[in-house]
Amino acid sequence: MLIGFKLVVVGKGLEGNVIDETKNTLMLETNKGTKRVIKDGNRFILHMNKKEIKVDGNDIIMRSWEYAL
Repeated sequence: MLIGFKLVVVGKGLEGNVIDETKNTLMLETNKGTKRVIKDGNRFILHMNKKEIKVDGNDIIMRSWEYAL
C-alpha cells in the first residue's frame, strides 16, 4: 500500500503524497490540488523509509494487497 508516501511521477513534473490508490490509479495531494495519475505507462519514484525506490507503474497494476514492495 502506497498511501501516505511521497511519490514523484517521472517526466511529468508531478509530485505529492499518495492519498488513495485503486487497481489502475494513484491519487496524489500536490501543491496544486488533488491529481489522479494512471499507473499504466508511468514510472514513479517512491520515497519510503528514507530511500528512493523506482517503480514501473505497469508492475503495480493490481490492488494494493495483491503486491508487496
